[in-house]
Amino acid sequence: MQPITSRDNAKVKRLASLHKRENARREGLVFLEGERLCTDAFGSGIIPSEVVITEKNIPWAEKYAGGAEITLLSDDCFKKIAATVNPQGIACIVEQPVLEKEIPFRGDGNDIFAVLEDIQDPGNLGTIIRTSDAFDFTAVIMSPSTCDPFNEKTLRSSMGSVWHLPLVTCTMEDAFAFFAKNGIDSLAMHLKGEDLKEADIKLPAAYLIGNEGRGLTDETSAKCTRLVKIPMPGKAESLNAAAASAITGYVLSSKRR
Repeated sequence: MQPITSRDNAKVKRLASLHKRENARREGLVFLEGERLCTDAFGSGIIPSEVVITEKNIPWAEKYAGGAEITLLSDDCFKKIAATVNPQGIACIVEQPVLEKEIPFRGDGNDIFAVLEDIQDPGNLGTIIRTSDAFDFTAVIMSPSTCDPFNEKTLRSSMGSVWHLPLVTCTMEDAFAFFAKNGIDSLAMHLKGEDLKEADIKLPAAYLIGNEGRGLTDETSAKCTRLVKIPMPGKAESLNAAAASAITGYVLSSKRR
Protein backbone atom coordinates (compact mmCIF):
# COMPACT_ATOMS: atom_id res chain seq x y z
CA MET A 1 0.00 0.00 0.00
CA GLN A 2 1.48 3.30 -1.13
CA PRO A 3 0.72 6.47 0.85
CA ILE A 4 -0.96 9.46 -0.76
CA THR A 5 1.64 12.23 -0.75
CA SER A 6 -0.10 15.13 -2.50
CA ARG A 7 -2.09 17.58 -0.40
CA ASP A 8 -4.09 18.37 -3.56
CA ASN A 9 -5.26 14.78 -3.94
CA ALA A 10 -9.07 14.56 -4.22
CA LYS A 11 -9.35 12.10 -1.33
CA VAL A 12 -7.24 14.30 0.93
CA LYS A 13 -9.45 17.28 0.11
CA ARG A 14 -12.60 15.27 0.86
CA LEU A 15 -11.24 14.07 4.21
CA ALA A 16 -10.26 17.62 5.12
CA SER A 17 -13.79 18.78 4.28
CA LEU A 18 -15.36 16.07 6.48
CA HIS A 19 -13.41 17.31 9.47
CA LYS A 20 -15.66 20.37 9.30
CA ARG A 21 -18.63 19.19 11.31
CA GLU A 22 -21.26 20.87 9.15
CA ASN A 23 -20.01 18.98 6.06
CA ALA A 24 -19.90 15.61 7.81
CA ARG A 25 -23.33 16.15 9.38
CA ARG A 26 -24.79 16.94 5.95
CA GLU A 27 -23.62 13.51 4.74
CA GLY A 28 -24.70 11.70 7.92
CA LEU A 29 -21.11 11.02 8.94
CA VAL A 30 -18.83 11.60 11.91
CA PHE A 31 -15.10 12.26 11.54
CA LEU A 32 -13.06 10.90 14.45
CA GLU A 33 -9.43 11.85 14.94
CA GLY A 34 -7.00 10.26 17.36
CA GLU A 35 -6.41 6.78 18.70
CA ARG A 36 -8.59 7.21 21.79
CA LEU A 37 -11.68 8.48 19.95
CA CYS A 38 -11.42 5.79 17.30
CA THR A 39 -10.79 2.84 19.64
CA ASP A 40 -13.59 4.01 21.98
CA ALA A 41 -15.99 3.95 19.02
CA PHE A 42 -14.81 0.54 17.76
CA GLY A 43 -14.98 -0.91 21.27
CA SER A 44 -18.62 0.21 21.48
CA GLY A 45 -19.54 -1.66 18.33
CA ILE A 46 -19.30 1.25 15.89
CA ILE A 47 -18.14 -0.01 12.50
CA PRO A 48 -16.04 2.44 10.46
CA SER A 49 -16.54 2.92 6.75
CA GLU A 50 -12.98 4.21 6.33
CA VAL A 51 -9.84 4.26 8.45
CA VAL A 52 -7.16 6.86 7.68
CA ILE A 53 -3.62 6.35 8.95
CA THR A 54 -0.01 7.24 8.46
CA GLU A 55 2.55 4.53 7.78
CA LYS A 56 3.62 4.07 11.40
CA ASN A 57 0.03 3.16 12.31
CA ILE A 58 -0.44 0.26 9.89
CA PRO A 59 -0.26 -2.29 12.78
CA TRP A 60 -3.02 -0.38 14.60
CA ALA A 61 -5.22 -0.43 11.50
CA GLU A 62 -4.65 -4.15 11.00
CA LYS A 63 -5.86 -4.71 14.56
CA TYR A 64 -8.91 -2.41 14.58
CA ALA A 65 -10.04 -1.60 11.03
CA GLY A 66 -11.82 -4.88 10.34
CA GLY A 67 -13.21 -4.78 6.81
CA ALA A 68 -13.13 -1.00 6.51
CA GLU A 69 -11.39 0.75 3.67
CA ILE A 70 -7.90 1.82 4.73
CA THR A 71 -6.41 5.05 3.37
CA LEU A 72 -2.70 5.61 3.88
CA LEU A 73 -1.49 9.21 3.97
CA SER A 74 1.92 10.78 4.27
CA ASP A 75 2.54 12.69 7.49
CA ASP A 76 2.22 15.98 5.60
CA CYS A 77 -1.15 15.00 4.06
CA PHE A 78 -2.47 13.85 7.41
CA LYS A 79 -1.66 17.26 8.88
CA LYS A 80 -3.98 18.78 6.26
CA ILE A 81 -6.96 16.72 7.41
CA ALA A 82 -6.21 16.97 11.15
CA ALA A 83 -7.38 19.55 13.67
CA THR A 84 -4.73 18.79 16.27
CA VAL A 85 -1.35 20.50 16.23
CA ASN A 86 0.56 17.22 16.61
CA PRO A 87 -1.72 14.59 15.04
CA GLN A 88 -1.30 10.93 15.95
CA GLY A 89 -1.86 9.80 12.38
CA ILE A 90 -5.11 7.93 13.10
CA ALA A 91 -8.61 8.92 12.00
CA CYS A 92 -11.79 7.21 10.87
CA ILE A 93 -15.11 7.95 9.25
CA VAL A 94 -18.25 6.42 10.79
CA GLU A 95 -21.94 6.74 10.08
CA GLN A 96 -23.61 9.19 12.44
CA PRO A 97 -25.82 7.30 14.91
CA VAL A 98 -29.48 8.18 14.65
CA LEU A 99 -30.70 10.32 17.53
CA GLU A 100 -33.71 8.66 19.12
CA LYS A 101 -37.14 10.28 18.81
CA GLU A 102 -38.88 7.97 21.28
CA ILE A 103 -37.81 8.10 24.94
CA PRO A 104 -36.93 4.65 26.32
CA PHE A 105 -38.36 3.51 29.67
CA ARG A 106 -37.15 0.58 31.75
CA GLY A 107 -40.10 0.66 34.11
CA ASP A 108 -38.25 -0.93 37.03
CA GLY A 109 -38.70 2.08 39.32
CA ASN A 110 -35.09 3.18 38.89
CA ASP A 111 -35.20 5.22 35.68
CA ILE A 112 -33.25 8.49 35.71
CA PHE A 113 -33.10 10.98 32.83
CA ALA A 114 -30.94 14.04 32.25
CA VAL A 115 -32.97 16.58 30.27
CA LEU A 116 -31.11 19.43 28.58
CA GLU A 117 -32.81 22.57 27.32
CA ASP A 118 -30.64 24.56 24.91
CA ILE A 119 -27.22 23.53 26.29
CA GLN A 120 -24.73 25.21 23.95
CA ASP A 121 -21.27 24.29 25.18
CA PRO A 122 -20.06 21.03 23.57
CA GLY A 123 -17.76 20.34 26.52
CA ASN A 124 -20.67 20.60 28.94
CA LEU A 125 -22.79 18.30 26.80
CA GLY A 126 -20.06 15.67 26.52
CA THR A 127 -19.40 15.74 30.27
CA ILE A 128 -23.13 15.40 31.05
CA ILE A 129 -23.36 12.42 28.70
CA ARG A 130 -20.34 10.86 30.42
CA THR A 131 -21.92 11.42 33.85
CA SER A 132 -25.20 9.90 32.65
CA ASP A 133 -23.33 6.85 31.41
CA ALA A 134 -21.41 6.50 34.67
CA PHE A 135 -24.65 6.55 36.73
CA ASP A 136 -26.48 4.23 34.30
CA PHE A 137 -29.18 6.71 33.29
CA THR A 138 -31.92 5.47 31.00
CA ALA A 139 -31.28 8.24 28.46
CA VAL A 140 -30.14 11.80 27.88
CA ILE A 141 -32.98 13.91 26.48
CA MET A 142 -32.04 17.03 24.48
CA SER A 143 -34.14 19.86 23.14
CA PRO A 144 -33.76 20.42 19.38
CA SER A 145 -31.76 23.60 20.11
CA THR A 146 -29.13 21.76 22.19
CA CYS A 147 -25.71 21.58 20.53
CA ASP A 148 -24.57 18.68 18.36
CA PRO A 149 -23.60 15.58 20.42
CA PHE A 150 -21.20 14.52 17.65
CA ASN A 151 -19.21 17.73 17.72
CA GLU A 152 -15.54 16.82 18.19
CA LYS A 153 -15.30 18.61 21.55
CA THR A 154 -18.41 16.76 22.75
CA LEU A 155 -16.96 13.44 21.63
CA ARG A 156 -13.69 14.09 23.43
CA SER A 157 -15.30 15.22 26.68
CA SER A 158 -17.73 12.28 26.66
CA MET A 159 -14.75 9.88 26.62
CA GLY A 160 -16.67 7.36 24.52
CA SER A 161 -19.92 7.58 26.49
CA VAL A 162 -21.71 9.12 23.52
CA TRP A 163 -21.83 5.59 22.07
CA HIS A 164 -23.09 3.89 25.25
CA LEU A 165 -26.59 5.19 26.05
CA PRO A 166 -29.65 6.47 24.18
CA LEU A 167 -29.50 10.11 23.12
CA VAL A 168 -32.98 11.45 22.47
CA THR A 169 -33.93 14.71 20.80
CA CYS A 170 -37.49 15.94 21.28
CA THR A 171 -39.47 19.01 22.28
CA MET A 172 -39.99 19.81 25.93
CA GLU A 173 -43.73 19.31 25.34
CA ASP A 174 -43.12 15.72 24.22
CA ALA A 175 -40.81 15.10 27.17
CA PHE A 176 -43.38 16.32 29.70
CA ALA A 177 -46.11 14.23 28.04
CA PHE A 178 -43.85 11.18 28.47
CA PHE A 179 -43.18 12.04 32.12
CA ALA A 180 -46.89 12.41 32.86
CA LYS A 181 -47.74 9.14 31.15
CA ASN A 182 -45.13 7.19 33.11
CA GLY A 183 -45.34 8.87 36.51
CA ILE A 184 -41.87 10.41 36.28
CA ASP A 185 -41.00 13.16 38.75
CA SER A 186 -39.55 16.16 36.86
CA LEU A 187 -37.06 18.33 38.75
CA ALA A 188 -36.09 21.78 37.51
CA MET A 189 -32.59 22.79 38.56
CA HIS A 190 -33.42 26.30 39.72
CA LEU A 191 -31.91 28.86 42.10
CA LYS A 192 -35.32 29.32 43.75
CA GLY A 193 -35.78 25.60 44.37
CA GLU A 194 -35.75 23.58 47.56
CA ASP A 195 -32.55 21.97 48.83
CA LEU A 196 -31.77 18.93 46.68
CA LYS A 197 -30.52 16.97 49.70
CA GLU A 198 -33.72 17.53 51.65
CA ALA A 199 -36.27 17.18 48.86
CA ASP A 200 -38.48 14.09 49.02
CA ILE A 201 -37.50 12.75 45.61
CA LYS A 202 -38.60 9.34 44.45
CA LEU A 203 -37.66 7.51 41.28
CA PRO A 204 -38.35 7.38 38.41
CA ALA A 205 -37.18 10.97 37.97
CA ALA A 206 -35.82 13.38 35.42
CA TYR A 207 -33.82 16.50 36.17
CA LEU A 208 -33.79 19.44 33.80
CA ILE A 209 -30.85 21.76 33.19
CA GLY A 210 -31.11 24.86 31.04
CA ASN A 211 -28.89 27.04 28.90
CA GLU A 212 -25.57 28.03 30.47
CA GLY A 213 -26.39 31.73 30.45
CA ARG A 214 -30.18 31.84 30.91
CA GLY A 215 -31.00 28.63 32.73
CA LEU A 216 -34.34 26.93 32.13
CA THR A 217 -37.10 28.93 30.49
CA ASP A 218 -39.90 30.02 32.82
CA GLU A 219 -42.34 27.91 30.80
CA THR A 220 -40.29 24.76 31.29
CA SER A 221 -39.70 25.41 34.99
CA ALA A 222 -43.43 25.91 35.53
CA LYS A 223 -44.21 22.50 34.03
CA CYS A 224 -41.85 20.63 36.37
CA THR A 225 -43.05 18.71 39.40
CA ARG A 226 -40.76 20.75 41.64
CA LEU A 227 -37.85 23.16 41.67
CA VAL A 228 -34.64 22.00 43.34
CA LYS A 229 -31.23 23.54 43.89
CA ILE A 230 -27.82 22.46 45.04
CA PRO A 231 -26.94 24.30 48.28
CA MET A 232 -23.88 26.52 47.85
CA PRO A 233 -22.57 28.04 51.07
CA GLY A 234 -19.67 29.69 49.28
CA LYS A 235 -19.57 32.94 47.29
CA ALA A 236 -20.16 31.51 43.81
CA GLU A 237 -23.63 32.35 42.50
CA SER A 238 -24.03 29.24 40.39
CA LEU A 239 -22.43 26.01 39.22
CA ASN A 240 -21.30 25.02 35.76
CA ALA A 241 -24.06 23.00 34.03
CA ALA A 242 -21.93 19.85 33.86
CA ALA A 243 -20.95 20.11 37.53
CA ALA A 244 -24.57 20.58 38.57
CA SER A 245 -25.54 17.57 36.50
CA ALA A 246 -22.89 15.38 38.11
CA ILE A 247 -23.95 16.31 41.65
CA THR A 248 -27.64 15.84 40.90
CA GLY A 249 -27.01 12.57 39.10
CA TYR A 250 -25.14 11.22 42.11
CA VAL A 251 -27.90 12.23 44.52
CA LEU A 252 -30.60 10.66 42.37
CA SER A 253 -28.67 7.46 41.69
CA SER A 254 -28.23 6.97 45.46
CA LYS A 255 -32.03 6.65 45.72
CA ARG A 256 -32.18 3.51 43.62
CA ARG A 257 -33.52 0.40 45.27
